[in-house]
Amino acid sequence: MPTRFNIVGTFKHAIDLVRGPASVMQAYRDTDSSVNSIMINYVAILAAIPFIALLIGGLWYYGIFGYLGFALGGAIYGYVITSAILGYILDLVAVFVVAYITWKLAPNFGTNTTQVKALKLTAYAFTPYFLASILNIIPFIGFLSILGLLYGLYVLYLGIPIILGTPQDKVITYLIVIVVAVFIVYAIIYAIAFGAVALAFFHSFVV
Repeated sequence: MPTRFNIVGTFKHAIDLVRGPASVMQAYRDTDSSVNSIMINYVAILAAIPFIALLIGGLWYYGIFGYLGFALGGAIYGYVITSAILGYILDLVAVFVVAYITWKLAPNFGTNTTQVKALKLTAYAFTPYFLASILNIIPFIGFLSILGLLYGLYVLYLGIPIILGTPQDKVITYLIVIVVAVFIVYAIIYAIAFGAVALAFFHSFVV
């Protein structure tokens, strides 16, 4: 996993991971890293994919139906921009929080690991989703990015014993608990985000 800010290197590493997750995780399992390094040099870079895709896709879509934006006094464009920015921030928060939960739950599954390794695994599990989110540039097919989430589950399944050293007989149970944690985290943060964006949208419309 890249230890310094290198956009090209990060994307190459991410693509290599998708092509051969087990071999990449084996190779980088014990590399020196830190929470800040992983978040800044890897997660923050990849999370920019859904941010840019949603921004371009949303502005492009409403650009075609531009009369809607003008009719609402430009509020619809503000909604798109605000949603993209919030989505970026919340993706970063989600990776960090899920990794923290994964780390804290580890002892319950015969696993002695560190926060850095839990974050590394979580970042790898989110990688296919981040890459697949480029499809959001075309709003009509953006839903296909769910395929990235499904592949991310496979990466997570492979990575739990490789990176965290979890006993094989506890991998499935640990995986299920992490997945449940992901759903809970996203449900909470996106409920908050939706409320904030909706409030900003209606405020702009009224004003």
